[in-house]
Amino acid sequence: VFEGTQPIVMSCADGYNICIVAYGQTGSGKTYTMMGSDENPGVNIRSIRELLQICQERKNISYTIKVSMLEIYNETIQDLLSKQPHAQLQIRTHGRSIAIPGLTQIEVKTENDIKDLMQSGNRNRTVASTKMNSGSSRSHLILTLLVTGVDGYSGAAYHGTLTLCDLAGSERISQTEATGQRLVEAAAINKSLTALGQVLMALKNNALHIPFRNSKLTHLLQPAFSRDAKTCIFMNVNPNVKNLGETLRTLQFGSSVRQVSLGKTL
Repeated sequence: VFEGTQPIVMSCADGYNICIVAYGQTGSGKTYTMMGSDENPGVNIRSIRELLQICQERKNISYTIKVSMLEIYNETIQDLLSKQPHAQLQIRTHGRSIAIPGLTQIEVKTENDIKDLMQSGNRNRTVASTKMNSGSSRSHLILTLLVTGVDGYSGAAYHGTLTLCDLAGSERISQTEATGQRLVEAAAINKSLTALGQVLMALKNNALHIPFRNSKLTHLLQPAFSRDAKTCIFMNVNPNVKNLGETLRTLQFGSSVRQVSLGKTL
């Protein structure tokens, strides 16, 4: 799976905004795809490992890497690396750039530095049990590496980002039998995923207005769908025949996404 994403990860060190997303219904393996295990690392660790190796090989360029990790839970942004992880943050727009004042950004040097931060952040992530998944993610997780490179010969600076996004799964209430707080969470998840679909369809159709601000998720991912970005979206499906309807919807969504062009990059 990672071999297909490896080429675009390299572009992060050249100043591109790179985004890798796992999409699919709850219980379809998105978190495993992104996180993996100690024995079989997921896309997150493999991408980070590749990026660090590229930065080390380019001896004439001095790189600085900073990491942030947040979740979008019920349309609120929460800093998973903060000492107060449930403090809510706001998005600020400056021209074409997106900023989150107060978001923790920690400089890292090694793969182990990043792993330690990811473990710390994951402990603060919101999960709960549903009928479909005993450890269902109730939020969208966004891990971002901000990469700055300065060429030692020319002095030219490169600014790229690697955004790794583990989306909460789409849910059919009739299957999850969610009630109370789980029902509120499911509604927020489904609403933001619908907004993501609207953005991608607008991009596909070259619409004059792209509705990025319809949700916190799409607003945050706006740089990932800009002209200087390269984005890869994994479609995760559950093989159980009871989930055939959701599987077909996911594949149809994927078929439409394949037709989206970001500048010269898909």
